[in-house]
Amino acid sequence: MKAVALDLDGTLLNSQKEISQENRDVLKQLSSNGVEILIVTGRPYPMTKKIAQSLDFPVSVICYNGARVMNLKTDEIIFERVLEEKEVLKIIEFSREKKKDLNLFQDDIWYVEDLESYGTKYYKNNSKLEPILKSFDSFTNFKMIKSIIIDENHILEEIEKELRDRLGDAVYFTYSQDKYLEILNKEVNKGATLKNVLRKKGIEMSECIAFGDAHNDLEMLQSVGIGVAMGNAHEVLKNKVKNITDTNDEDGVAKFLKKIFYP
Repeated sequence: MKAVALDLDGTLLNSQKEISQENRDVLKQLSSNGVEILIVTGRPYPMTKKIAQSLDFPVSVICYNGARVMNLKTDEIIFERVLEEKEVLKIIEFSREKKKDLNLFQDDIWYVEDLESYGTKYYKNNSKLEPILKSFDSFTNFKMIKSIIIDENHILEEIEKELRDRLGDAVYFTYSQDKYLEILNKEVNKGATLKNVLRKKGIEMSECIAFGDAHNDLEMLQSVGIGVAMGNAHEVLKNKVKNITDTNDEDGVAKFLKKIFYP
């Protein structure tokens, strides 16, 4: 195997949002032996960058669920696919009609229309990002890297059905967490972008191991040579992926990699 692709939250990061020393040591050893290490996350780039820079070995960075690939050294955008204006306007209209919290992301900035809403407070607490208050009507450019609607999962599933009726196949829907319905460009998912990045490095998807725990990891885990669901992964993922390792609090990434590379 020539590459390891890693989701962050619930996968490489433990419940304290930290990378354990065991995970660090194993990944550093693999990197020193020529294995490509890639972070593939739904997180915005500024959050992803901090984690990537805390590692003392080179990594490639895919963020926003595959909507953007970044050069970590220069902060240059290598690849990007955004939500087009007509889709964003329909999402804004829908969220207002249904009185649902909508979060828009553009140029690495998180925009909301209500700083005191449940969704804003929930995402702020989870992400440690600071929202920018802005009337969505005041945007001059409505192209967004992604949007998120935040609510209880059973409510989001109904919202997704209604939005699919309005948007059809014009966008990609996924869940990075049970309470996050993410809406992105229709050509975007972690698996598709990972494939493009690996191809440029001369690596086939069959030569990659990938780890994840949530719905937004499914395409990636199903398209690589070895897809691994964490022990704490959503049951939907566990039922569709052959390999399951220990939880993110039990160094599941490191333990599985040791079995493959150092049996």
